[in-house]
Amino acid sequence: MVKSLETQRQSLMGETPKTALAPEHELLKPGVKAPVQETLLTPRFYTTDFEAAAQLDISSQEAELLAIVEELRADYNRHHFVRDEEFQQCWDHIDGETRVAFIDFLERSCTSEFSGFLLFKELSRRLKNRNPILADAFNFMARDEARHAGFLNKSMADFNLSLDLSYLTKNRTYTFFPPEWIIYTVYLSEKIGYWRYILVYRHMEKHPEHQIYPLFRKFESWCQDENRHGDFFIALL
Repeated sequence: MVKSLETQRQSLMGETPKTALAPEHELLKPGVKAPVQETLLTPRFYTTDFEAAAQLDISSQEAELLAIVEELRADYNRHHFVRDEEFQQCWDHIDGETRVAFIDFLERSCTSEFSGFLLFKELSRRLKNRNPILADAFNFMARDEARHAGFLNKSMADFNLSLDLSYLTKNRTYTFFPPEWIIYTVYLSEKIGYWRYILVYRHMEKHPEHQIYPLFRKFESWCQDENRHGDFFIALL
């Protein structure tokens, strides 16, 4: 993320950029950011017909799904999401419009990952005694999404803000989709997530001057969680 040409011009001229200080965020309480207003472009929370999901016939894809479940069980990224020494510093030098844009990125990403956690965890709970293969897969994917959301929320805390995830759980609008729509929607979301993370990572490799925060270094392995989730949903498709 780079500063606008106008901001760069003001800095060169010795002027005070209009965006030197980030605008005040609406807070639920000190240090806890109020969620962004829900629109067509904000991450959605989903629910579905859990009875219909339990009755999905996966017999034709059972071998492939079992292999994917074992991949998820292996949890290749279990030691990846560690806030190392590079995170342990003051981030006040990220300011103005860059700070605003980055906090918005963190919030939307955290909300999206947490949305996946809630859906997958509920599917795992509801399917546990009805469709154990799917229940296991959703349980492992919920683990991944919770880990991602938690890591992003801790990154927000570096900017003196965080999201109250329990508040989101209780107050967010839930969109109902039938299982078939959920499968297709989440498949697209996971594969788009994969490409987003890997393209950001590759861009930062080529342009280290844009590497303003160490989170981006995590994206190479992080994107493989998204890829494995997408593989599961394409097998269901």
